[in-house]
Amino acid sequence: MYAIALMLLFASDPQQEMKQDVPQPQQQGTPTDPLFDKAYVPTDEPAFVLSAIESARQGELDARKAAETLNKPELRDAAARIGRQNSATRTRLEILAKSKGWRTPAKNPDRASTLPATDAARTDANFIVQQISFHEATVAQFRAQLDGRGDADLKRELREALPGYQKNLDLLLHLKL
Repeated sequence: MYAIALMLLFASDPQQEMKQDVPQPQQQGTPTDPLFDKAYVPTDEPAFVLSAIESARQGELDARKAAETLNKPELRDAAARIGRQNSATRTRLEILAKSKGWRTPAKNPDRASTLPATDAARTDANFIVQQISFHEATVAQFRAQLDGRGDADLKRELREALPGYQKNLDLLLHLKL
C-alpha cells in the first residue's frame, strides 16, 4: 500500500505540470524570469537619482580598479573611459539632487570593487561581461526615466549622459582582443 502511495506521489509533479501550462514571459523573443526580468519603468525622481548616484559611484570604483589591474591596453583604456563617464554622470546628478533638495547616498569608505580578481584572462573577461551588463541596465533605466513625465532638469541630465553610456556599450560589444 505504501509503495502505491509513493508511486503516485512521485509519478507526477503538479508544480511541473503547472509550469508547462503557463506561458512564459518573453522579451524580444527570449524567455525571461518573470520575477527579475521586468521592463524598466520611470520611477520617482528622488529615488531614481539616489540609485543612479550609488550605481555611478560603484561604477567609478570598479573602473578605477580595472584600469589598475587589467593587462590589455584596450581594456585599460575602456575602463578609464567608463570611469570618466560614471564620474561625470555622478557629479551632475549630485549637483542636481542638491539643487532640488533630494537626498544623496551616504559616502561608503569601505566600498569594494565588484570585479572578481582571478587569472589575467578571466579577469579581462569578467570585466567585459560585467560592464556590458551594467551599461545595458543603465541605458535601459535612463531611457525608461526619459519616457516618463518627470522632472525636466533630470531629463536634460539623462539625455546628456545617455550617449556616453551607449558609446561605452558599443565599445565593449566590439572590443577586438
